[in-house]
Amino acid sequence: MLTKWFYRVYAILTQSNTVFTPEEVILDQMKEPRPLPLGRKDFEDWSDRLIAGAMIPGGEEEPERFKKGQKFALADMILHCKPTESHVPDAHFIHSLRKMAANQVALMMKNEIHTELKPAKEENVPLKNVVKDMAKETELGNKMQEIQASLAAKENIAQPNLSVVKEGI
Repeated sequence: MLTKWFYRVYAILTQSNTVFTPEEVILDQMKEPRPLPLGRKDFEDWSDRLIAGAMIPGGEEEPERFKKGQKFALADMILHCKPTESHVPDAHFIHSLRKMAANQVALMMKNEIHTELKPAKEENVPLKNVVKDMAKETELGNKMQEIQASLAAKENIAQPNLSVVKEGI
């Protein structure tokens, strides 16, 4: 108990934890409402602390850009706080950062799956065209029968039975 008290006082005085700070103390600190940053330096320190706490994987290629993106998200979260919220627990921002990261992964996977399924939809398009072509051919066949019938009537020529020809196909 004395050690927890020591680490809590140390964290208050130095505004940071040590490597040896017990996990329970850190979890309690995350639940405590903390003031929102009021200056540039405050924002930098506050956002660095939250980004480190969120432990979001990725950004190995461009770590600065990755960190800037998270800071942008944190700044946006501050803007969405209620006007009466001047103190918000760190846990709120950490969980929100992690949720946004999960949303990005889910959206990326959704887009990949959609892209993979898109060619399958396009493969079905020729089937629709074949059906349309068959319908056109049927219309043409009916018109041809009408023309042949009118010619046969004029010339008294026996009309061929096309239904037999169609059944053979």
